[in-house]
This record gives sequence, C-alpha cells and structure tokens, in this order.
Amino acid sequence: MNKIYITEDIKNYKKGIEILEKIKKYEFIEDKKTFVKMIRDMKLTNEEEKQYMLFTTKKGNFLKNYYLDDNLSKIKEEFYLSYENNCPFNCLYCYLRDYFNHSAFIFYVNLEDMFTELDKFNKAGSMVSAGIVNDTLVHDNLTNVTFDLIEYFKNRPELILELRTKSNNIKNLLKIDPPKNILISFTFSPQEVIDRYELGASSLRERIAAAKKLQERGYSIGLRLDPMIDIEGSDVAYRGMVEEIFSVLDLAKIRDIGIGTIRYKKGLRQKVLAERNTDLFFNEFVVGIDGKERYFKKIRIDMYKNIVNSINKYGNFDIYLGMEPQYIWDEVFKKEAR
Repeated sequence: MNKIYITEDIKNYKKGIEILEKIKKYEFIEDKKTFVKMIRDMKLTNEEEKQYMLFTTKKGNFLKNYYLDDNLSKIKEEFYLSYENNCPFNCLYCYLRDYFNHSAFIFYVNLEDMFTELDKFNKAGSMVSAGIVNDTLVHDNLTNVTFDLIEYFKNRPELILELRTKSNNIKNLLKIDPPKNILISFTFSPQEVIDRYELGASSLRERIAAAKKLQERGYSIGLRLDPMIDIEGSDVAYRGMVEEIFSVLDLAKIRDIGIGTIRYKKGLRQKVLAERNTDLFFNEFVVGIDGKERYFKKIRIDMYKNIVNSINKYGNFDIYLGMEPQYIWDEVFKKEAR
C-alpha cells in the first residue's frame, strides 16, 4: 500500500487537481526537502522507500542534458525530461539508487512550466527521452502524463519523444493516435535476468506483447537491451531473447536498438549488498574513464558481438552502444561482426 504525500501548491495546477481526484487518502507535507528528510530519517530499505509517493511542484529545470564523459562516444539519449523521479520496480543494478539519495516516487505536477521550458528548446532533430530517471508507463494510470507529453510533442515534429519503460501498462497509449515522432522504447532482458535482477518488473513476454500491441496501434518501437549482464550461459540467454523478440515484433517498426552492459558507481554495489544477497557483482569489474565499474573490455566486446550478430540475422538495424569509447564501437561493428 502506497503512502502518499502532497504539497499544498499542487492544487494550483491542472495536473495536481486531476491527480487529487484519484487519490483520496494522502497527507500534506511542507516541501520536497522535508519529505526526503523524513524518508531518510526512517532508515528504510530500498523496497520500503519505494512505497512512498510525493506529488509536488518543481522549481528547477525539467529538461536536462544527459551527462556523458568526453571520452565516450555520443549516444542518442542526449536530453531527457525530469518530471518524475524513481519507480516502483526494484532493479538491483539501477543507478537511481545512487543518483538520488532515496527511492521514493516523486511526481511534479507543474507540467505547464515544463512545456514552457520546452518551447525554448530549438535543437531540431534531437531525441528528448523520458524514462531516464523514471519509468514512463508504470504509474501512467494515475498520472496520465503520456497524454500530456504526446499532445505537446505532436506539435513539435522536429523533435523525437522517447518514452522508455519496463512496464506493460500501455492502456493510455492505445487510446492515442500516435504521431510519427513518438518512440516507445522497451528495456528487454532475458527472463532469467528479470527474475534475478529486475524485481517487480513486467516479464519478457509481457513486454514483447505490449510492444507488439503498440506497433499494431501505429507506434515505432525502440529496443533497449541495456544493461546486459554476464550470467552463466549469457550468450545463449541473450540469443534466445533476441529470437523471442524478433519472432513477434514487426521488424519494419523497430526504429533503433541500444545495447550496453552493466555499469555502476562503487557506492551502488555497497548499497545493494547491504540489503540483499546477490551474485550481480561477482564478476570481475574494472573502473572506466568515467569512474564507473564495468566488465573487462573483452567480456563487453564478446557480449556485444554475440548480440549484434544475433540481431543482424533479422536485417539491418540502427544499433548503438551505451556509454562506450569509440574503440569499442570500432571493434564491435567492424565488418566481420556484421
């Protein structure tokens, strides 16, 4: 059962009023800072913190630059929206455990301010991602934010809106006639990885079925095979996952495919192991140029080549690597890997 808090000022915004009509049991709190302090003072586990929700307003910018070390090759996720933070899924590798100092869900209702800010964003051709610091669909039945986002971006055809998710909560999306510049990206993992490390998230079959329904509704789909995890028999597991995905989806409506391997800051490992016994960090890792721990180069390259070769059996797709230096790209995509 979620414990819901609100700040008084959400009553001044359309989205705040809309949400208050749905949530009947809540408590008032002074501001976000007070809410976060309350969460931290209770010394809750990560899972317990996820049971808390706050609806409030945002004072800073909604549109963010995705930080990428200068030594890493450019990725598509250059800009992202921060209108909500965290999600109820308990993915053990999730960098948000370390990025924020809590795991409670926060939603900012002053979307008018976000769209005013976006009005000034004029980098045509850019992809603006939602789902980098949240999951865009898991709470959509409560927030209905996909309606607001798509309604805005349908009038900004020079931009691409990416909605990223591990959820199969697509009810609202199926009610919308999708503009061509809307991309729904699903993070896919083998079911064994989901069972072990993506606790509470939708199953592989559920995600594939949801993606298929959205394609049939007219949406373009992105595949995010990231983070790949080097479990025992990972080559077979990831090849099987690719086969399962590509045997169901409409290949012509796959816009792009992002792949990456697990990477994290040292603090994340300490937080996870303090609460849960997991083999996620048993492999040997090396600290990269951006300060994040990764598998050794050979492991990453072998994993990438395996999955790229599996994908290429189904055709030519726009594939990119997440947070890797150019020499890794060159090795993975050289001719013999295609």
